[in-house]
Amino acid sequence: MCNLIIFLFRQVTLSFLKAARSWLVLPVILISSCTVVKQYQAHKPFVFKVDIKVEGNMKPGEKSDLALRLSNQLDDSLRTQVVSLAGIHKTHYSPPVYDTANVRRSIGYMVALLNSLGYYSPGIRDTATVDTARNWKLFRSSPRDQYRVSINFRVNPGKQLKLDSIGYDLSTPALQALVMQNMGQSRLKRGDPYSKQVISDELDRLVDLFRNNGYFKFSKSDLVVVRDTVVAALIDPTLDPFQQAALLEELKRKREHPTINVVVQQRPVKDSSRLMQYYIGHVTLYPDLPLVEDSITTSIVDTSTARNFTIVSRSNKFKNAFLARNVYLRPGRLYQLNNYTRTVNRFNQLGAWQQATVIPRLSDSADSVLDMYIHLYPALKQHVDVGVEASRNTNDILAVGNLFGVGLNLGLRNRNTFRESVLSSTNLRGGVELGADFIQTTQVSFSHSIFFPKKIRITPTPISDLLSRVLRIRRDSIRTVLNVGAAYTDRRDFFTVRSANASWGYEWSKNRHTFLYRPLNVEFTNLQSQGDSLPRLLDSIPSLRLAFRSGLVISQQFVYNSIHQYGAHTDFLRISAEESGAITGLIKSWDKGDLWRFIKADIEYRHHIDFQHTNNELAMRAYAGAGWAYGREGNAWELTLPFYKAYFAGGPNSMRGWQVRQLGLGSSKFYDTAGGGKFIDRFGDIQLEGNIEYRFPLGSIFGIKLKSALFMDAGNIWNRSQTDSAFRDVGSDFKFDRFYKEIAVDAGTGIRLDFDYFLIRFDYAYRLRDPQDLYHPDKWFYALSNFGDLLKGQFQLGINYPF
Repeated sequence: MCNLIIFLFRQVTLSFLKAARSWLVLPVILISSCTVVKQYQAHKPFVFKVDIKVEGNMKPGEKSDLALRLSNQLDDSLRTQVVSLAGIHKTHYSPPVYDTANVRRSIGYMVALLNSLGYYSPGIRDTATVDTARNWKLFRSSPRDQYRVSINFRVNPGKQLKLDSIGYDLSTPALQALVMQNMGQSRLKRGDPYSKQVISDELDRLVDLFRNNGYFKFSKSDLVVVRDTVVAALIDPTLDPFQQAALLEELKRKREHPTINVVVQQRPVKDSSRLMQYYIGHVTLYPDLPLVEDSITTSIVDTSTARNFTIVSRSNKFKNAFLARNVYLRPGRLYQLNNYTRTVNRFNQLGAWQQATVIPRLSDSADSVLDMYIHLYPALKQHVDVGVEASRNTNDILAVGNLFGVGLNLGLRNRNTFRESVLSSTNLRGGVELGADFIQTTQVSFSHSIFFPKKIRITPTPISDLLSRVLRIRRDSIRTVLNVGAAYTDRRDFFTVRSANASWGYEWSKNRHTFLYRPLNVEFTNLQSQGDSLPRLLDSIPSLRLAFRSGLVISQQFVYNSIHQYGAHTDFLRISAEESGAITGLIKSWDKGDLWRFIKADIEYRHHIDFQHTNNELAMRAYAGAGWAYGREGNAWELTLPFYKAYFAGGPNSMRGWQVRQLGLGSSKFYDTAGGGKFIDRFGDIQLEGNIEYRFPLGSIFGIKLKSALFMDAGNIWNRSQTDSAFRDVGSDFKFDRFYKEIAVDAGTGIRLDFDYFLIRFDYAYRLRDPQDLYHPDKWFYALSNFGDLLKGQFQLGINYPF
């Protein structure tokens, strides 16, 4: 509830905490307040708002990123908890009491951050404005004043210190030689900004370099960074006037364009073992330790060897050859930190163990030998999942069906199949699609996937081999995936679909990038009509007749995903491609039979901006996909993609102003009139779509986070060409000179219930522009004549965010 509030503004200007007295009193009467403060301490000024503005000669993007980093340096007593409703109605909860000591601490934290980034002469000016808000509420005889303090920081970072001369002077010749051989990998580059972090990163790189060459005991404390000493040299009494004048000139130049010289040196050696190269001695594995015990107190059940490794096992859960294959610390070889880290990461990533540690110990046999003890703690082997979900096939090649609505999922996972940490996953799913006739579609599906933690060849894979070489992908980061599945779909009064699929492929990742390549993917779909509804519909709509038929797909598939996060921004990119029948279609009997021949590709880009100070988020998405069918159907050519590979729009995760598969094609009116008033599913060869959504919190109900959003969707689907010989589907084909006129647009809002692990969406969208409307295809807000028309929109139920 918004209250009647009178504001009396009082401004106090502080420059480095020196107050300049300035008073400004301005009465403003607001009939309705859009900002509410709750649970504040009466009669005390409290922090209402903190704003940080970066000034100086910097790019706008750099200023905003620096301001965000500076906001994270604020003292906790200057942080306010604000819940915003679409940026209009804001509620402040438990604001902290204003204290100048907290401002001083925050300035100190911000200066420390700026120094670490190379800004050593920053200027920070803070201004505090106290606004007195006189608040009357019902049943209160006298007003209760609120003393709202708005704090503004103006930050001028000054000139950034740059690196000039960079040198390395290590007293140990072997270490100096290693440094010179790897100069190209140095983090220090002339002209780059100087910061404590970049110096620390360079020292870490050098330590890793030495440890990867056997120097196990070498640490960061053995190195020291010496910076330039121009100022110190000026006080040397032995300098003659000419040398002193030269140093003064250099100091003046550095003040105008500040630079620093850096030399990395080695500290005096106090322990000779720190400069000793170590080799691997005995390697002992304990593959099945319980978390509550250790190898020292556990009785030994069985001891065996494999590839010169000693394996101490209490059970027979894992194969010895498999264990040895994943250890990269080989006896007799030079110790390398990368192999140590690679071994730990490998066992932690395999999935059969919940924890893996490698303990190096100095050997009793020789001074320069390390014995390695690998402790592995198995995870629970099997896991059963039962859950209710809402799912949607977005033409993702990983999906096994085209289920919309609500479903029940039963899953079984085995983390150690074949005693080699092979993950197997079995899923049984049943669900219904809700539509105009309530239960529109019923589906049951079964899938089984096996993930081998290595590359297994069954066919030549030149594409994955080429990518592995170009991207320098390690073999142990590749896993082989086998999928088999079957599904049964019953579309009420129309058709039944029986499908089976099997695929073999490879998954691998590097840094922020993941890849999937399937050299073999086989899908068979059998379509049977129920009664005469489907045949009559197919006879009246040529595009459906071409797409809705039984068929065989023998394809290759490729998917690329990447995530890049920088500051408050996150970029998501997904690219996929698939081709079917390029080789197998050369067999004429297959080409003229059930085999589908096509190529298709999709690209999706998402950009999220997280406004951390308000917990709001702006999410944007752009999507484009296109396919081309070029095979033969008997003696005729295929003109469209099969319906289970085609594009569609509408539903809770696409164009929310339309029901699932009810938008399109293009500006054609044919699909709205051909079904005799019934809803006709629309499929296309091309899809363009863009979405934007502003998300914000509302509060909580019974411990459940309540959120909302404002969104807008724009897009459509088209066929590659007209499919009706009578030209009844005019406008359904994609043309560059008109496609932009055929973009449908909707907008709306919604309520989201956030349960942390999943989110339920109740979205409501209204069509702003419908290029298929019979009477107003080119008009915006064509159906909005009064406020009641807003209730004629489309309701959508979804699980998790749409993008």
